[in-house]
Amino acid sequence: MKRMARMLAGLLGVACAHGAVADTLPPTTAKGLRWRIASAADFPDGARVAAGRKERVLVWDDGKHPWVADEVLLLVDGPYDSVQPAVQRALKPFGTFTAEAENSFLAYLPEGWDRVLLSRRADLRDALVDGFTLPRLQRAVKEGAITPAEMTQRLAQERARVDSVPQDRASLDAFRVTYPSWYATQKRSRLLSDTHDSTLSVAVFDVTAMFGHPATVVDISRADDFPNPDAGLWKQLSNFNVLGSSPARILSNGVVPAPVFEAVRDALAGLPHRVDIARTPLAWEQPVAQPATAPPLVLSAPGSDGPVIKAESMRWDTLVTSSRALLYPHDLLALPDGDMLMSAQVSDDSGWLQHVWRFHETVDGWKAEEIWRGAEGADRLSLSADGRTGWFDGTTDSKAPRALIAYDVDMRRLVRHTLNWAPTEEQNPRWELAGDQQPVFFRHDYNLRTNDADNDRTRLGHEYFTALRPDSPPSSVDDTWPFHVAFASARQSMMGVRMKGNTLIAPVRWRDAKAFWVEDQPGIAELDASSGRVLRAIALPQRFGTPDPMDATGVAQWVPTPLGSPEGHWIATGFVLTPDDDRLLPPSMKGAFVRHGRIVGMHVVDLEDGHVLSAVLGAMDVLPAAARSAHGRYLAMGSNGPMHGGPRVALWDVARGRTPVQLDASPSKSDVHALAFSWQGGDLWALGDREFFRWRLPDALRDTASPGSFPDQSHR
Repeated sequence: MKRMARMLAGLLGVACAHGAVADTLPPTTAKGLRWRIASAADFPDGARVAAGRKERVLVWDDGKHPWVADEVLLLVDGPYDSVQPAVQRALKPFGTFTAEAENSFLAYLPEGWDRVLLSRRADLRDALVDGFTLPRLQRAVKEGAITPAEMTQRLAQERARVDSVPQDRASLDAFRVTYPSWYATQKRSRLLSDTHDSTLSVAVFDVTAMFGHPATVVDISRADDFPNPDAGLWKQLSNFNVLGSSPARILSNGVVPAPVFEAVRDALAGLPHRVDIARTPLAWEQPVAQPATAPPLVLSAPGSDGPVIKAESMRWDTLVTSSRALLYPHDLLALPDGDMLMSAQVSDDSGWLQHVWRFHETVDGWKAEEIWRGAEGADRLSLSADGRTGWFDGTTDSKAPRALIAYDVDMRRLVRHTLNWAPTEEQNPRWELAGDQQPVFFRHDYNLRTNDADNDRTRLGHEYFTALRPDSPPSSVDDTWPFHVAFASARQSMMGVRMKGNTLIAPVRWRDAKAFWVEDQPGIAELDASSGRVLRAIALPQRFGTPDPMDATGVAQWVPTPLGSPEGHWIATGFVLTPDDDRLLPPSMKGAFVRHGRIVGMHVVDLEDGHVLSAVLGAMDVLPAAARSAHGRYLAMGSNGPMHGGPRVALWDVARGRTPVQLDASPSKSDVHALAFSWQGGDLWALGDREFFRWRLPDALRDTASPGSFPDQSHR
């Protein structure tokens, strides 16, 4: 009886002790999450092994869905020399541990603690920037890959980063400062009665360098491995899937065993130091003020008060094929004489081919003349500034490389120019007409070759944006047309770092003999036509996804090739936005707002003062087509309305930032594939699924072509 009394008294004493120390640990984590001790049997999926052993475990509870903790961190506001011995003593009742003590560089912290360190140490962020980022950016400016203003902006962004951890950061003196640590592990191998493996880990390490005062972290976790019940032979045979893979033979759960946690907690409670609890190191990451780099986003909606212009509709499909044919329209060009050049893919009795036609209006209606047919190509059409030569690429044999094909508008004949490249370089070429009205090809190269001078931290990278120009003007007969590399810009290597969206630089449809404009992740940039050096760069408002006031980078998908007007001094780039709310929407669009619904349009950038007109087309999924008038006075955008509501086209007066008229194509439900202004300036054309749409513009809106001034268009 006396022995029983002593045992009860001991248990009561332990219970009282636990009750006394429980108040020393906050009831919530550093992020406000509640914690508690619970039976693992309540969580058989998250603590399978512990449940089988009838153990108690640590549980997180957000008030809705409690879950098993796989790790716990205890931050003690006290020196490592007092915390580590206390933890070591607390573990003695649990058996033998394999322990190791060491001193490590700040360059090598446990996972997640790098962010905490950098968030609290601006001097270390500066050391990383000065040691790694600055030399590279200085070289980028020297080589013309970025502008000095871009370097200044990037440096400000880098100095606010907490996720920058270069692999060789230990080469910096600031990261060679050491901190002490102690690691203890205990492995429990499977026995006859228990077919599970468990590894209990307890780490203690000094974090004084992060907090500016004596501080130590205790990290407790246990990994439980167990056989996968679905990995047995009979189970696999019954669930066999020829396309699937075999299930993992061993599965794992992470838990924090309550007895170990309580013992360590009680030991720390005996120290005269504050203790905090958290799930991850990020609970102690401090916010770092970020530089405001995103240009403001101010959307402008089409007006609803202008006169309505009704479209004329003309069927083109019946002129070129049967009504049963499958049609996939590509592109549309307006010619100076009023004819239309159009390309499409057709599947009919003659096969599945690409076609280019010329349409001519007569007193008896429209007539079609086939210009070319082939196996591949003709998805993009382009017209010289004088309107006398049309260009496209294609091949009559799907196994042969594409050729550049020039169409003499006056003589109505084709000239084919094969290219002097390897077959792999000829697939799906990307080209635009330059200021001399000759094609320039653009490609993305990856060069692994380096020299000794490049093998340091200033190396820009291996990626290049390359332009290839013809060696000579095109001949008047079929031939091989040699091209050479005009430049290879290292600006491509400067893309992709902390930026969103597609990383590849793309050319703007722009005609200038001295420079090329390109669209990239930050916005648009002007490149010297002979060297590829960046002459200037303009950051753009958000073009893709949910508007982010801190980061507007990223090229949009599902939009036309960027379209520019050298005479109008502007460039338009497409956007597809998915706003969280209607705060950024113009008043006229707030009533139709759908959370995360797409809003499409184009940012029109004034190249003289940098002003941006963010012209909205509407709430649609994609923006397939855009066109500009001859002198750049007007920009047209077209798409299919919501729920296949038919063509939606808006005409924007660029200088005034408004839509002077409303363009109506009802009751058609067609998609819009391409747009084109007439050279006379009085008509706006749209290419539909099986028809042309024509809006006859009032005389006040005419923008007639003149020598050197011509309409242009682009599509996605």
